[in-house]
Amino acid sequence: MIKGVKKVENSTPVSIQLNTVISQADGTKEEFTLTSTGEWITKNNIDYLKYEETQEAGTVRTIIKMEEHQAVILRSGALKMRLAFRDGESMMSSYDSEYGTLSLITETKKYTHRIPQEKPGRFYVNYNLEMAGSPVGNYTMTIDYKEVTPR
Repeated sequence: MIKGVKKVENSTPVSIQLNTVISQADGTKEEFTLTSTGEWITKNNIDYLKYEETQEAGTVRTIIKMEEHQAVILRSGALKMRLAFRDGESMMSSYDSEYGTLSLITETKKYTHRIPQEKPGRFYVNYNLEMAGSPVGNYTMTIDYKEVTPR
């Protein structure tokens, strides 16, 4: 490597299958799925997953920064949110609403991340979410992603 020259990002197009299950304290359960395309980037030994989704309010861009024992989900566009996770810990997070920024706390129960090699990559997090001091529910988010082969 030439001194002073940065390594070019390793960007790979991927297909994404996202599944989120939300369990509220009252026993109700909601499940959401999303199929999308995006990119998986490795930079400075940290993995990133980037994708966009279209919601009623507009386009939401999501970047997930995945490290060995912690992760951060950054959402921007029609929805602005920062969710931080560290295995076995509670972390400060935030959600920007039309009423201002609300503080969130994520209590991570389990976090795992596997990069795609022989199997698809997987981002998995199970956490309790608190908004402004009140419990919102338990969330389980699984994102499977694999390289898209060009035609």
